Amino acid sequence: MRIKYNEDLDNIKKMAKDLMDYVIISYEKTGQFIENSKEDELKDIIDLHDDIRRKASDIERLSFELMALQQPVAKDLKLLQMSMKLASSFKRIAGHFEQVSFILGEYALNESEKDFLNKFIENEAKMAKDAINSFVNYDMDLAKETIKQDEVNNKLFEEAISYISSENKKDNIGPMELSEKVLLYKYFERLGDRLARVADLSTRL
Repeated sequence: MRIKYNEDLDNIKKMAKDLMDYVIISYEKTGQFIENSKEDELKDIIDLHDDIRRKASDIERLSFELMALQQPVAKDLKLLQMSMKLASSFKRIAGHFEQVSFILGEYALNESEKDFLNKFIENEAKMAKDAINSFVNYDMDLAKETIKQDEVNNKLFEEAISYISSENKKDNIGPMELSEKVLLYKYFERLGDRLARVADLSTRL
């Protein structure tokens, strides 16, 4: 019985790692769209959104079942509780990517705007890998480093907003495009926050 229980706990961590792989693919697809403007990349991101949400629900369901059917020791209980919070973060990440894909499908980007997004993608894709590794390996040092790395996203957000505000003042973009691109960069900032949250959950295991 305990062997099966331990296997289920390991399976939750594997499911979480697989889910983060989908998140990393979403970053890759976003970067590819920025480079080649192929709409198929955006469709793939939306498909990944559905997959992430479904698999996150699977983590929630299995975690709840193990909590309800077993009597987990304190360490295992923490893993199950944090896994449910992790699943919630994955759903939010999926939602942010979906909104990013909608905005990218509506508005063109100049080279400076592409550069901002590519910097977000590079930093956050690394955060995604490090965050999930800190979670499955109980690596507190890596978790803390990942949380600190979110400061890069905050700085990028400020720089991007300053830039597009300047573009609006020069009449290079209109007010509607400005508001949508503010949201675009805000979604990337929030993605960074969610990844930092994953790392933070690691410190609570």
